[in-house]
Amino acid sequence: MFDKALRQGVNNSSRLGLSVDFAVYAFILLMGTFQLTHYPHSADFMGDAAYPDLARSLLEQGSYQTSLHPQTTLPPGLPFLLVPVGRNFGFTPASLFPMIAMFTALALIVSYEFLRRIEGRGVAAAACLLLASSPVFFGNNTAIIFPEMPYFFFSMLVLLLALPLDRMEPKRASLGRILLLSIALVLAMLIRSVCIALLVGLIAWCGASFLAARELGMRRAKMLSIPLALGIAAQVAWSVWAHRHENLEWKLPGYPQSYLSQLMVKNGHHPELGLASIRDIPGRVERNIITRTIGFDELLTRRYVSQFWSSPAIFGVAALAGLGLAASLQGGGQLHDWYFLWEEAIFLVWPWDYRDRFLFPVFPLACLYVWRGGKVVKDYLAREPIKGALGLAFVGSLLCFCSAAFALGFARFPTAEDHVRGDHLQPIAATLFWGLLAITGFVLLKLHRKNRGIPFGHIPEFLIPRFSISCRLVGALVVAILVVSGTKTTLAVGRYNLHPDVTKQPLYPEMQATEWIRTNEPSNRVIMAREPDFVYHFTGRRVVWFPPISDPKVLMDGIRRHHVEVLVVTRHPKSYWLPPEETCFELLQRAYPAAFHLVDSGADYRVFEVVSSTGGI
Repeated sequence: MFDKALRQGVNNSSRLGLSVDFAVYAFILLMGTFQLTHYPHSADFMGDAAYPDLARSLLEQGSYQTSLHPQTTLPPGLPFLLVPVGRNFGFTPASLFPMIAMFTALALIVSYEFLRRIEGRGVAAAACLLLASSPVFFGNNTAIIFPEMPYFFFSMLVLLLALPLDRMEPKRASLGRILLLSIALVLAMLIRSVCIALLVGLIAWCGASFLAARELGMRRAKMLSIPLALGIAAQVAWSVWAHRHENLEWKLPGYPQSYLSQLMVKNGHHPELGLASIRDIPGRVERNIITRTIGFDELLTRRYVSQFWSSPAIFGVAALAGLGLAASLQGGGQLHDWYFLWEEAIFLVWPWDYRDRFLFPVFPLACLYVWRGGKVVKDYLAREPIKGALGLAFVGSLLCFCSAAFALGFARFPTAEDHVRGDHLQPIAATLFWGLLAITGFVLLKLHRKNRGIPFGHIPEFLIPRFSISCRLVGALVVAILVVSGTKTTLAVGRYNLHPDVTKQPLYPEMQATEWIRTNEPSNRVIMAREPDFVYHFTGRRVVWFPPISDPKVLMDGIRRHHVEVLVVTRHPKSYWLPPEETCFELLQRAYPAAFHLVDSGADYRVFEVVSSTGGI
C-alpha cells in the first residue's frame, strides 16, 4: 500500500515537472516568435550596422574590414554566422533580426535545461521567464545586430555539455560530445572576446580540482584537453591576426586597440584622461558593482533603482550573489562557478559605462547565485542562531543609518539622474527595510535568551510543509506578476517596431547628414565622423574616425594626413565619447577659422567641407 502511494506521488511529481517544462518552453517559443516578427520594419538598419557590413565584406570581398579598414577589435564569429543568411536572403533587417530571435530562444532553452539540472525547475523557470519577458531584453535584441545572443547560446551550451562529462570516466566520455563542446567553445571565443572568462574558468576549474583531489583533476584535465587546446588556439589565432592588421588612425590610449589595452585607460569614454593608476581601480570596481547590480535588479523588477549603495537592491543583492558564489566554490566548485567569477572580475575593472547587453549572457547564473546566497543565510541562521541574530542586528542597524542619511539629505545621491528624479521614496523604503531587519535580529536574540536550549530557527514539523508551500506560492505569484507586467510592455515595444519613428532614433542626426552626403558629394570623398561605421554603411565612402581629441593641432594634422574632405558634426543629448564632437570641433574651428565651409545643416547636425589644407591662419 505504501509502495503504491509512493509510486503515485512520484508519478504526480513527474507529470507536474513535465507540465512546468512544457509551460516554460511554450512561453519562450511564443516570445521568440514574437521577436521573430516584431523587429524594426525598416528598409535599412537604424542602429549600428558594423556586423552586417563585416559579413558583407567577408562574402563580397573576402576581407574582414569595415569603413575600408581592417576590423581588429570585433571578433569575426558573428559575421561568419551572418554570411550564409546574407548570401541567401540579403543583409537586411528582415533577414538578420530573425536570426537573432532564433539564438535568443535557443539560449533561453539551453539556460533553462542547465539551471534545471543543477538547481531545479523553480529557479530555472523563474530566471528564464523573467528574462524572456523583459522589455529591456526584447528592446536590445530588436534594436541592433550584436553578438550577445549567439554568445549567450554557445556559452550556456558549453556549460550544459560540461555537466555530464564531469560525471563520466575519460574512457566512457563520448568523443562526439567532447567535439561538440569544443566547437561551442571555439564559436563562443570567436563571437565575443569576454569568452576568455570561460577559457580561464576551464583552466581554474581543472587547477582547483587538482588541489581538491589529484585523481579528479587528472580526469577533468584529460576530458577537457581538446576543448582547451582548440579554445586557446582560436583566441591566439584571432589575437595574432588582429595585431598584425592593426592600423591606428590616431594616437590615443584604449579604443580601437585590443580590449587588454582598453582596460588600462582611466575612462574608456574619455581617452584623453590617459592611463589608469592603481588608485583608480577601487573606485572603478565600486562603480561597476553598483551599476551591474542595478542592471540586474531592473531586469528583474522592470523598475528604476536609485544608485545609493546602501539600498537593499544593491548591497543586499550583491551580498547574496557573493555569498552564493563563495558557497558554490567551496570544494573546488564547478565550471559555471569559475566562469561567472572570472566574467564578473573582467567587468568589475571595465573602464566603460554599464550596458544591459553585457549582463544578458550571465543573467541566469546571477539569479542562481542570488538564490543560493539566500539559502546560505537561511542555513546559517538555523545553524548559528546567536551569531546569525547578531549579524542581522548589526548589518540592519548600520545600513538603516546609512539609508537614513540619504533619505534625510545628509548624503548626496551619487548620480545626477537620481538628483533630477528626486526619488527619496527608495531611501525611505531602504531605511524601513534595514530597520525591520535590525529589529528582527534583536527580537530573535531575545527569544533565544528567553527559551534557552530551543533554537529560534526551529519550526514545528507539522508546520514545515505548510510553510514551504506558502513560500513557493508567494514566490510563484511574484514571478507571475513580473512576467505578466513585463510581457505587456514587451508587446507594446514590439508593436512600435512595426512602424518605428526614424526621427526618434539615437543616430538620426547621422542619418540626415549621410543622406545629404550620398546625394551631393562625389563617391571618392574622404569623410570624418564620430560614428564611422554607421556613416560608411549609408554612404559607401571611406570614413575616418572623428576622435575625442580636444587639441586642434592634433586634429588638423590628422585631417591633412588622412586627406579628409568632408567633416560631419552631430549633437546628441548624451555623448558616448568625451569631449563631445561639438566641443572638439569648436576648438578646431577657432584655431583654423578659414579651413571649414558649412555646406549643410539641421537641428542636430552640420556638414562641413575642408576647403584649406594649410589651415586658416
